[in-house]
Amino acid sequence: MSQVKKQETLLRSRPDGSLVLEEGEGVSAIFESFLRESIGLTHAESGAVFSRFHSGGLRLVSGSSDKDLVEAADWVFSHNGKDLLLDRGKSPPWTKSSSPAPLIVCKLKLNGLEIPTQKESAYAVLVLRGKRTLDKFAKTDFELLRTTCRTIGRLLRESYVSGDSSLVTLSLLATTQLVLEAAQAKRQSERFDFLLTEVIRVSGLINSSLDLSQLLEAIMLSSKTVFRTEACSVLLLDETKEHLYFHTVLGEKSEAVTKMKVPVAKGVAGLVVRESKPMIINDAQNDDRVYKEVDRVSQFTTRNIMAAPLVANDEVIGVIEAINTVDREAFTTEDLELFLSFSGTSALAIQKTGLLQNLELANRDLRKKVSELESLFELSHAVTQSRNRLGLVRKTIRMVHHELDATISGIFLYSLSREGSISCAFYDGVHERIDRIPEAEIETSQIFASIREGLPILKRDILNQPFPHSLDRTYLKGSYIIVPLFLSSGEPYGAVTVADRKDKLSYRDSDFRLLQTMASQVTKGFEAFRLRNEMLAKKAIQQEIDITRKIQQNILPSEKVFLSNFDLGILSYPAKDVSGDFYDYYQYSDGQYSFLVADVSGKSLPAALFMAMSSSIIRTLARNHDLTPEEILRQGNELIFEDSHFGMFVTAFFIHYNPSIFTVEYASAGHNDQVWIKEDGSYELIKGQGPPLGVIPTAKYKGGNFRVRPGDIVVLYTDGAVEEKDPQGAEFGLERMIEEIKIRRHLPSRQIVQELYSIIRAFSGSKEPFDDFTVLLLKFNDDFQFYRTFDANTSQIPVFREFIYDTIKVRNLDEAFRDDILLACDEAGTNIVMHGYKDTLLRNPKFDCKIRFTEDSITIVLTDSGTEFNRSTVKNPSIEENLSGKRKGGFGVYLIEKLMDSVDYNTEEGRNILTLKKNFR
Repeated sequence: MSQVKKQETLLRSRPDGSLVLEEGEGVSAIFESFLRESIGLTHAESGAVFSRFHSGGLRLVSGSSDKDLVEAADWVFSHNGKDLLLDRGKSPPWTKSSSPAPLIVCKLKLNGLEIPTQKESAYAVLVLRGKRTLDKFAKTDFELLRTTCRTIGRLLRESYVSGDSSLVTLSLLATTQLVLEAAQAKRQSERFDFLLTEVIRVSGLINSSLDLSQLLEAIMLSSKTVFRTEACSVLLLDETKEHLYFHTVLGEKSEAVTKMKVPVAKGVAGLVVRESKPMIINDAQNDDRVYKEVDRVSQFTTRNIMAAPLVANDEVIGVIEAINTVDREAFTTEDLELFLSFSGTSALAIQKTGLLQNLELANRDLRKKVSELESLFELSHAVTQSRNRLGLVRKTIRMVHHELDATISGIFLYSLSREGSISCAFYDGVHERIDRIPEAEIETSQIFASIREGLPILKRDILNQPFPHSLDRTYLKGSYIIVPLFLSSGEPYGAVTVADRKDKLSYRDSDFRLLQTMASQVTKGFEAFRLRNEMLAKKAIQQEIDITRKIQQNILPSEKVFLSNFDLGILSYPAKDVSGDFYDYYQYSDGQYSFLVADVSGKSLPAALFMAMSSSIIRTLARNHDLTPEEILRQGNELIFEDSHFGMFVTAFFIHYNPSIFTVEYASAGHNDQVWIKEDGSYELIKGQGPPLGVIPTAKYKGGNFRVRPGDIVVLYTDGAVEEKDPQGAEFGLERMIEEIKIRRHLPSRQIVQELYSIIRAFSGSKEPFDDFTVLLLKFNDDFQFYRTFDANTSQIPVFREFIYDTIKVRNLDEAFRDDILLACDEAGTNIVMHGYKDTLLRNPKFDCKIRFTEDSITIVLTDSGTEFNRSTVKNPSIEENLSGKRKGGFGVYLIEKLMDSVDYNTEEGRNILTLKKNFR
C-alpha cells in the first residue's frame, strides 16, 4: 500500500503563487535567532524580520514593529523592492523624507524554483536600523547578510521542493548562527580562518552524522585543536538532574574520568549548570570552586578550565569543558566567545540526535504497527480463503509466531471429530506438529485451565516457570501469553499461545492486545465454517425473496404529481421482507383517475407471489376506462381464481374519481370499510358488497358513489393500519385512526400518513409493523380539476380542443353550451398560437390550460408568454372594412366575448392570462 508523503516545509503557498513563512513557534524561533545574530554582527540598534499572512497582510515574524522598519518591509512586498544599503540622511525609495538612521534591507527568497505555479518573490524581509549617531553600516556587513539570506533560501528551497523538513529547522538554526559568527571572526582577524574552517566542518558533521558519540567526539577533537588544550569533555545531566556524567572525554586520563559522576552542587560544571553561565578559571589549583575529586581519581592536574553550558530549548542539559591550555598561560574572553559556539554546536548535536532517535523510535513503532496491520490483513484474508479449520490453523500459527517474535507458538482447539479431545498445533519457526490429545491427559495443565475458565494470561517474567505438566513446559517458556478463544455465544473453544521472545525481552501489554485481536479474527474464521452451510441453505431462499421484492417494487406505481384538485399521500410498509399489500393509481387521458388498495391473505414469499399476480390482473383491467369499478372486480375475480392455489385470496377496494362532476365511484371485494371524512368533520364509512377475489369462480360486486367537496378526505387503507396492538393487547382501532387524521387535516397528505405511521409505531412499542401497513389518502381542495400544457403550434389546436371536449362531455351539457365553450376555446387557442407568439424569439413556445368546474359553471384559464395583449387596442369588428380590404380579422375577440358569459384579460410577470367563464344556468 503506497503512502502519500506529508508536506512539512517551513513555507506555504498563497493563492497568487507567492510564498510566505509558516506561522508557528518553530519558525519564530528560527528567525528570532537569525535576527539576534544579525543585530550582533552589524551592531545595529534594532531590527525585524517580516513575512506576510496567508491573506496578504504584513506579518511581524520577529523583532520590532517600528514605523520605518514596517515601511521598508511593505516597500519590498508591495513594489518588489531590492536589497538596500541606506546611509543616514538619505531618502529611502518609499518616502521623500531623509532617514534619521542608516538602514539595511535584505530580501529572503527562493531562486531557481522548478515549480511553474510558484513565484520567486520574497517570502520574508530582514530590516536593520543603525544607531542615530552612526552615518552608515559597513558594506562588508551588508554583503555578509545577503550571503546569509541566500544560504537560508537554499535550505528552505530544498525543504520546499522535497517536502521534508525533518532536519531543515536544525540545519537552519545552526548554519545561520555559525555562518554569522564565523564571518564576524573572519572580519576581526585572518587568524580565525582555521577556526572558521573547523566550525563549518563541525556544522557539516551535524548534518551528516547520526551517531551522537561520534559527533561529540569530533566536536571535542576540533575544540581541543582550536583552543590548544590538553583535554576536552562533555558532561550531561542524568535523569535525576542531580549529577553530571562524562559523556565524551578527550585527553590522557579519559578512561578514568569517564567512570565518574560530578554532583550538580559541586565543581565548576555544577556551577555552570546552576547559573547557566559560562566561566573561565585560570588558577584551578587555588580556586575552591574546582571539584578536586576528578583530579584525585584521574591522577590529573587541572591548571585552568573554560566551561560553557549546553542549552537546548532554553534548558541546560550539560556542560562542555576545555582544560589546560598548552602553549599559553590562560584562557581569554575571546576564547570564551568562540567556545560558546562549540557549546551551541554540541547542544544542537545532542538535541538533533535526540530528535532523530525519537524519530527512529517512532518510525520503529510505526513499522511495527504497519507490520501488525499487514498481519491482521493477511490473517483476515486467510480467514476468508481457508477451506477448513486445519488450513486456517496452519496459516494462523505462522502469522502469530512471526508478528509476536515468538520462539514457540501454539493453537489448541476442542476437536470437532472426536469428543473429549484437544487438537494441539505446535510451531517453532522451523518444525510444525499437529496432535490430538485426550482432555483427561491435560486437565491439570495451565493451558487447559485457561481454556476452561476463559482467563487470558500475560506473564512478563522471562525466567522459566517449573510447571508440573509437560504440555506447559513445552509451550510456556520464559515470558508468555495465553489468549482463550471464544465463540460468539461466549463459550470458550480453545486458546492461542506465544512464548519466549527471540530477543529474550518480556511481552508487553501491546503484544497482549495484538494477540487478542488476532484471536478474534481467528474466531470469525472458525465460526464462518460453522455458519457457511447454513448460509448456503438460506442463500437460495434469500435470492428468491430479493427477486420478489424487486418485482413488487416494480409493480407499485412510481411517484407522480397530479395536476388536479386533490393532494395524494401514500405510505406502505411490509411486515416482513416482502409485502402482501399493494396499491395502484392511474390518470386517464381525459383527466379522470382510479385508485386501489388490496391485501393478500397470508405472509412472506407465497403472499408476495400471489400479490404480484393479482396486482397485474387488476391493473390491466383498471386501465380500461369503459369498465365500472364493479365490472373490474368481477372480471378480476374470475382471472385470479384461475391462478389461485392453496386457498389464497385477495381483498381489494377500488375507486374511480371524475373531477368534472366531483363524483367518486367505488366497489369492494371483501375489503375493510373505507372512510370518507367530510369538510364539516363528520365522516361516513364506504361499504361495498362482494367476496374477496379468488375465493369462488364467479361473483357479483355492488358498490356506490358519492360527491366530494373541497375539504373532504377519502382514506383507503389495509387492516395493518387499525389492527396494530399495544403491549397490553389493546387495538389501535379505526376510530383512533380517523381522529388522528382529522386533527392533521391542515397538513399535506404525505405528512399526514407519515405521522400516522409514527403514531402507530409508538402505540405498539415496536419499530416494525406486525402486519403490512398501507394507507392511501386523498385530500380534496378548491384548485382547478384539470391542468395541461400544450405546444404553441397549429398542430396542437385539435389536441387542445379534444382536451376541452373530454373534460366537459361528462357534464351532459346542452349542445349549445358545449359548442359555445369549444368554439371560444378554439378561437382563444388559435389567437395565442397565430398572434400571441408571432414575431417572438422563443424556441419552444407553450401555453397552459386550467379548468375548474362548479355546480353551475366552468372556468377556463389560458396562460401564455407571448406578446402582451392589450384589449383596448382591438377595434370592434366591421364587416364593411373587412370586405373593402381596409382591415383583416378582428372577429375572434368579439366572438369569444359573445360566446362566454365573462372574459377577463390580465398580465402578470410578463405572462398573458385569459380567463373564460360560462354559466350553465
